[in-house]
Amino acid sequence: MLSFSQMFYQAGSRKRRYLQFMAKKVPPGKKATLAPNPCGATRWNSWFSAVQYHFEHFQLYTEFIEMEINVCGKSAPQLVERLNEMLHHTDVAQKLQVQINIMADKCKVILRLLDIFQSRCPATTKLYNYLEDLPMNFDASKTLQYEACAQYFVDHDLPLGTKKEILNAVEQAYNNAEDKLAKYMSHGQPGINVFKEVRVFDPRHLAFMSSTVSSYTAIPGFSAVPQKEMDTCFTQLGPTALRASTYGMMDLDVFWGGLQERLPVLSALARRYKNVIINSADAERSNSIYKLVLSSRRRSITNSHLKALVFLYHNQRLTSGDVLMRTLRSSYT
Repeated sequence: MLSFSQMFYQAGSRKRRYLQFMAKKVPPGKKATLAPNPCGATRWNSWFSAVQYHFEHFQLYTEFIEMEINVCGKSAPQLVERLNEMLHHTDVAQKLQVQINIMADKCKVILRLLDIFQSRCPATTKLYNYLEDLPMNFDASKTLQYEACAQYFVDHDLPLGTKKEILNAVEQAYNNAEDKLAKYMSHGQPGINVFKEVRVFDPRHLAFMSSTVSSYTAIPGFSAVPQKEMDTCFTQLGPTALRASTYGMMDLDVFWGGLQERLPVLSALARRYKNVIINSADAERSNSIYKLVLSSRRRSITNSHLKALVFLYHNQRLTSGDVLMRTLRSSYT
């Protein structure tokens, strides 16, 4: 995956040839795109998006790499030659495709959760439940026997030893992920206790939450909640709202907004913490935008203009990014 991605670094002509090649191969109406660039430092789910892309297009790579070898001749880059060698080695190519098949299928759960955690939709009261369910998925995936994984090996005539090696690698990967998750769920992530307790602000979770104020020590200010408010919420208002909801769907903004008079302290805390930010994605994107706006040619821009440009660029959906960005820059120059 890294070799495939790096093959296009500073190679505009190769990108153009690849897109032209893919345009002839993809179904009608579907746009040809480059593979997502796997970057673990700033884009958490880029590896999973990339492996799903490669799962869909793997069969086309041999033909494209051969074309590149013919175009470049003796000056073919080392990465292109390396990919050509891997794809023309039957055992290696089959092993790679099986691994990609497994990863593309198994990563769907994690990819979905990462999309939820990185989105701007409130997920604070649900986060801990998602993380609690994840170990069960890990355990079920790592203990699959060969018979259950046979679908990934269809049309690939690999030796039994190679198949066992792949399955052992999958199991080890899940063991590593399980160990890391267990660390975060216990002592490795101090904020996990906040997400565990903040579920009290969702009536759908009250059945398995404590109704005692002293049980909530991780939420700042919760000790000021009168026990009477907690009892009222647990025994009357929460269950009533849940029964009145449609298929368990509930708008927490409406629920807590209507209880400001009856549960003033608890309602104020709920409205403060139920939508607390659970990721740093926006902050990271903001830093990237600053780097784009404050180029080496624009060092004389004032702080106020810089902030205004970043604000506009971050909050607008740009349909023609370069044109609009130039317009915004000229208006503040």
